[in-house]
Amino acid sequence: MSDFQPQAESDVAFPRLDEAQMATMIEAGRSERVEAGAVLFSPGDLDYELTVVVSGCVEVVDDAGTPEERVLVSYGPRQFAGELNLITAEPALLTTRVTAPSEVVFIDREALRTVVSRDSRLGDLIMNALVARRATLIENQSGARLIGSGGDPYTRELREFLTRNRVPHRFIDLDRDASAAASPDGRPLEAGDVPMLVSGDKVLAAPTILEAATALNLRAPNKTAKVAWDTLIVGGGPGGLGAAVYAATEGLSTILVDAVALGGQASTSSRIENYLGFPAGVSGSDLAERAIAQARRFGLRTAVPERAQRLRTEEGRYVVELDSGDELAARTVVLATGASYRQLPVDGCARLNGAGVFYAATLVEARMCGAESVAVVGGGNSAGQAAIFLSGTVERVSLLLRGGELGASMSNYLVEQIESIDNIDVLLHHEVREIAGDAALSGITVERTTDGERRELPVGGLFIFIGADPCTEWLDGALAKDDDGFLLTGADAEVTHLDADTGLGGRPALPLETSLPGVFSVGDGRSGSIKRVASAVGEGSMSVRLVHQYLASQGHEPQGRR
Repeated sequence: MSDFQPQAESDVAFPRLDEAQMATMIEAGRSERVEAGAVLFSPGDLDYELTVVVSGCVEVVDDAGTPEERVLVSYGPRQFAGELNLITAEPALLTTRVTAPSEVVFIDREALRTVVSRDSRLGDLIMNALVARRATLIENQSGARLIGSGGDPYTRELREFLTRNRVPHRFIDLDRDASAAASPDGRPLEAGDVPMLVSGDKVLAAPTILEAATALNLRAPNKTAKVAWDTLIVGGGPGGLGAAVYAATEGLSTILVDAVALGGQASTSSRIENYLGFPAGVSGSDLAERAIAQARRFGLRTAVPERAQRLRTEEGRYVVELDSGDELAARTVVLATGASYRQLPVDGCARLNGAGVFYAATLVEARMCGAESVAVVGGGNSAGQAAIFLSGTVERVSLLLRGGELGASMSNYLVEQIESIDNIDVLLHHEVREIAGDAALSGITVERTTDGERRELPVGGLFIFIGADPCTEWLDGALAKDDDGFLLTGADAEVTHLDADTGLGGRPALPLETSLPGVFSVGDGRSGSIKRVASAVGEGSMSVRLVHQYLASQGHEPQGRR
């Protein structure tokens, strides 16, 4: 019995093609007859192809050939096997094998992109299926395996990296299951082996984040300053993804880099209720994944994790130096650097980061807290969304606000939901004074600022949403900023532009253009931005129109997809 067998032909994740769609797929690919038992693709394969079943049966298996083997799904005639990595160029995560003599059609990545682009109905069906399958794999903890201690800071960091980048994986916590302390070859794990990442035939003992990203093909190859891209986007949050989608679809050669994961802070939102076009709401990670797939479908290249360290001019183009030692050159740059979370000025906050102190409220953090009570600090929408989400997984949520009104900086729809949930306690005029716990958070001490009364809250999780600071330090001396470090754009940049040799040279700045011509800023890192997901996406899309305008003024034609 498979783990998530399709329930009906209308199933979004596992659709059945009609005759016309089958004809299109057959024409786009190559037909082969395969025998029962044949393995078509294995975990780690990069030459992974969409597999359409004409006759027979193909199954997808997790942990094939091991005692933990699981058949996840079986595909029959007029169905297709494949996952989102067909679009993202990540390696195969699972084993695809034949269970009966079959005729199949293989469609490679380029041919698949052509099919998706030319046939909108079939393209929607395929893309929706691939996105839904990725979500199902994540929910079922299929794919790669991460073996380590839940109490180890670096294991937590690696786990967060996989989760933020939507890499399907199963975490094996040695603190809870000591019997799992063995490598894939059966030998006992030693201290230097963990955390261990297993993906197909790749076994990485205590890998760095960069090594893990390389093994998972998350880093773009050929990062060199020798050839300039039309546009380089720094930051993969809503603003960066908005720019990426429009740049890729409008024929610009585009690469996007991010220091942690595509999706930005918005990807950690458990639910965004007021985003246009999603009447039932949408999770931040789902919204980000759809945007990433959309842009990659049109040729966007991405590189994660790559932290930008310096921006310089060279031979009429811009060069961004990365912390890996690589460099990227581009004719234009879109800075969507966003902002970083502020920490509470309380001892133990940094030490227990990831061990009970969190800056995101997703299913991963909720699982780490178990059923214990938690506290959420903050009065904005992010704090409200977190409190609502956590109320469904923990015993009690204490929502702490410095101010005296819940709706002062929170949307009304969130206020109404919070007030209707019995296990959310709203504590106005409260601040955290102490954090308790050695290896993990055990509780906090809060103070009511109106009278100084203190009390202890035995919580297993402290979720902090108290604002953020712009991630623009690496641009010191390169671009004009306001007093708080946010990048000046448009008319503000025109007034404070750098000298004529390196700055705008007296030309009026374009909207969103910084004090360097052809360098634009969007989203939370821009001075005067609205600090909303929708507005960041809008600014990102708007920046592409300005990129075209700037390139045309310099006599450059778009290079197209690479």
